[in-house]
Amino acid sequence: MKAQAEQVWRQLDGLSPVLLILTAVLGIGLAIYYYTGYNEMPGRHYKIKHWGIWATIVFILSLVGTAIIEYVGIKTNIRTGLTSLYWLCALNNALYCLIIYFLTSLVWCNVGRTNAYKFLKF
Repeated sequence: MKAQAEQVWRQLDGLSPVLLILTAVLGIGLAIYYYTGYNEMPGRHYKIKHWGIWATIVFILSLVGTAIIEYVGIKTNIRTGLTSLYWLCALNNALYCLIIYFLTSLVWCNVGRTNAYKFLKF
């Protein structure tokens, strides 16, 4: 049993680069899309609500994407107790992705050009 548990942790550790890339691409990519492509479309209301909607999208995509990668990427016979581990790791990754989205927004509001609502402007 211990050997199987160690195998799961090694496989999860092996997925770390993929999960890091997923987190960075979603967090940075969707923040940039929010401040460029999305807000340049006609008829948008540039309010904090739209930023929050995109933050929610980032969180959900990261959560689900991480869980899918874990379920597909980890090959083991152990099924008892792994579901909570997968979702806990997915939740952590989604929170990191949300932090990256926030930090990218902070930088973009203070450095980049946008016609979006700059609630993070200093």
